[in-house]
Amino acid sequence: MSIQQVKRNKRKVGEILLAQGYINQQQLEHALEQHASTGISLGTVLVKLGFIDEDTLNAVLGKQLELSYRKRIGEILVDQGYISAAQLADGLSKQKAMNLPLGKCLVKLGFIEETKLLDVLAAQLDLQHINLENFKFNMNITRMVSEEMARSYKVIPLYENNGVLTVAMVDPTNLRSLDHIKFKTGKDVEPVIGTEAEILAAIDRAYVGGKDSLSDLIGGDEDKDLVLEAGKEEKPEEGLGGGDEEGRQIIKIVNLIVSEAIRLGASDVHLEPQERNMRIRYRIDGELTEQNPIPARLMVQIVSRLKVLGGMDIAEKRKPLDGRAHIQYKGKEVDLRLSTFPMLLRSRGVVEKMVIRIIDPNTEIATIDKIGFSKSVYPAICKLIELPDGILLTTGPTGSGKSSTLYAFIKQVASPSVNVVTMEDPVEKNIPGITQGQINNLAGFTFAAGMRAILRQDPDVIMLGEMRDKETSEMAIQAALTGHLVISTLHTNDAAGAFTRLLDMGVEPFLVTSCVKGVLAQRLCRRICEKCKQQVEVPDVVLEGIGIRPGTPFFQGKGCQACNNSGYRGRLALFELLVPDEHLHKMILERKSSEEIKMYAIRNLGMATLRRDGLEKALAGLTTIEQVVAVSQAEM
Repeated sequence: MSIQQVKRNKRKVGEILLAQGYINQQQLEHALEQHASTGISLGTVLVKLGFIDEDTLNAVLGKQLELSYRKRIGEILVDQGYISAAQLADGLSKQKAMNLPLGKCLVKLGFIEETKLLDVLAAQLDLQHINLENFKFNMNITRMVSEEMARSYKVIPLYENNGVLTVAMVDPTNLRSLDHIKFKTGKDVEPVIGTEAEILAAIDRAYVGGKDSLSDLIGGDEDKDLVLEAGKEEKPEEGLGGGDEEGRQIIKIVNLIVSEAIRLGASDVHLEPQERNMRIRYRIDGELTEQNPIPARLMVQIVSRLKVLGGMDIAEKRKPLDGRAHIQYKGKEVDLRLSTFPMLLRSRGVVEKMVIRIIDPNTEIATIDKIGFSKSVYPAICKLIELPDGILLTTGPTGSGKSSTLYAFIKQVASPSVNVVTMEDPVEKNIPGITQGQINNLAGFTFAAGMRAILRQDPDVIMLGEMRDKETSEMAIQAALTGHLVISTLHTNDAAGAFTRLLDMGVEPFLVTSCVKGVLAQRLCRRICEKCKQQVEVPDVVLEGIGIRPGTPFFQGKGCQACNNSGYRGRLALFELLVPDEHLHKMILERKSSEEIKMYAIRNLGMATLRRDGLEKALAGLTTIEQVVAVSQAEM
């Protein structure tokens, strides 16, 4: 290695931190002077000067072993205590048969973790091992290497400094790859090392916003039009993509909107026409996040394209429409539920808002032991769904996870000896061995009509998507009285409100007390990201306001790449189970208010409210106090 190359490697730590914006040029030069005069490593100097902290240094660069001499990789691993001499001998004996480099062979055999091997390799080759999880990519740099080349060579460009392009590679000893990249970019190339999984994940992350991003397709100027060309009819098998020349850019924009939503784990996409543009929002973990808008001139074409995909009438814009589409994303099937809603804009007249619900039909239905029931609620739920007859209700607002809970109940009771029939609007997931009915109001297949038909299907368990009117409710009660277990949902704020809701529908109190065996209220709140979870101190005044002892520790997410710096990843269910007793039946017969019923359930039946269940899960580090307070009411 040349003296110039050695000097460059000494500056590498500083260059990476500079490229990522953690330090500035002046701080780097000052640290290099201190490094030269003291001999202390540059990273340590930067920390001691207060320019960065140790967490930042480790998060961006990862740990690197300092070796002043070179050895064979196997000997180094044995000397450092990562593997034993016997494991090395075993690896060497199997290396030829596995046709892998020794390092990968040792990883495959389970003798060493890939990240630890990488640290040793980085030190042996005098290269930097960089942690790509927290790397902030610059599109201008990323575009120097095509996505095809990046995936082929398992390489990703990181930054450029003084005409030298730094790239992360799985195999930085591959001179052929380095020469090809140098030829394609016209730059001198220096490698750093990364794991294959890290680099492939970084490629997925970096190139999604590349030259096919929405901002490039539609431009930053609202008045800039896309050129639409006429052509052949789209082939059905091409799904969202296609060879259709007419509207090629529109198809590409729609593809990107949907594929980006799926990649980010969004449950819904909102396309909302405004006076000057179309607003795009993704619902991720229950929260709407705004994306780059689309110019107003493209609104009609994009909505029309989606209506074609959903099999909807593109000429009908005066009334709400529903549609469905089946697509493939990275080899897996995804279902889309599309819904339009006519709205009026002052300058544009009637336009259509569209919401796309994204459903992964291959997602495994959770079992009731994995949903998140507390130790006190779980055994009670198990008893309720094993009853031979009666009604079990799940309540909560739209989007609170009621359907997922019903599916978990159905999965629990389903067996060859039990006939389960459902009526849903719509059927979101198909369960093998279950008869699932799809409501179609236009064809006359309503909940009430379906209920009459179900009773002639010899059911043991009936699942109703919703008890939404008196007729459906009374028929469900009749089914329960004649020896069937009915599982359904209601829209109420809490468990106690289900009884008064049924009474308000016109159902007789004695029928409610005879059939309703239990009511489960639920909400969804955001789950703390496990990768960046940390303990925090909550102000005493906040804790006292929710009845928690001051000084009690809680948790929150710091924000990292895995959770898009939100501190949350995924969602968590909160539950409130009310199982009525004889006295509560008497209160229902006397038409007591839901507040009185709830008060009795808390004081006499030991019912844990949504707020209490949420606080217990916050104490366990699963969610935050803010989330619990946002989705639940204070105890009475």
